[in-house]
Amino acid sequence: MLDQPIAQIRKLRVEFQTKDGPVVGVEDVSFEVNPGETVCIVGESGSGKSVSSLSLMRLVEFGGGEIAGGQLLFDRRDGEEMDLSKADQDLMKQIRGNEIGMIFQEPMTALNPVFTVGRQLTEGLRIHKNMSKSEAETRALELLRQVRIPEPERRLKQYPHELSGGMRQRVVIAMAMACEPRLLIADEPTTALDVTIQAEILALMDRLKRETGTA
Repeated sequence: MLDQPIAQIRKLRVEFQTKDGPVVGVEDVSFEVNPGETVCIVGESGSGKSVSSLSLMRLVEFGGGEIAGGQLLFDRRDGEEMDLSKADQDLMKQIRGNEIGMIFQEPMTALNPVFTVGRQLTEGLRIHKNMSKSEAETRALELLRQVRIPEPERRLKQYPHELSGGMRQRVVIAMAMACEPRLLIADEPTTALDVTIQAEILALMDRLKRETGTA
């Protein structure tokens, strides 16, 4: 349904266990995201922006956090709405990267330095989309063209450290968009880049959103 939000966060509460007892990371956060919509979360450093977005991916648990209350309603590709806060990690593995993509703040932490760009782009496609090696490579080239990377055939054979910061972030966006997720979460995707490239990356994300309907 087009008028149905893709994601609804309702009264989210996240706690972190410390030696002095639980510390509240975010409390009573609610917002929704509709198809093809961009929602920006603004706040000072430490206000819980990343915690909120990592909760939707259920990645907050890997950093010692716990979803202590609220709902994370997600409208899945097959039309079934579910509360991600209650999903098990096996199901989350299928959803992560496939139905919800993520772009992190620092591209070098999102990319594996020991694998080529091509290997990293094709991995998700082979896992989530059951593509053959050659199908995944064709799609990887298409993605690099989509994010406006020059000489894409050459880039596939390169390693992350051989690319500039702006180009690495484009690869990260290509990886996040590879399986055509319904929802793309970007955690300060332009912080590590200079101003001209920031504008390009934001325009790129806006164009991909219009072309694919990703929220």
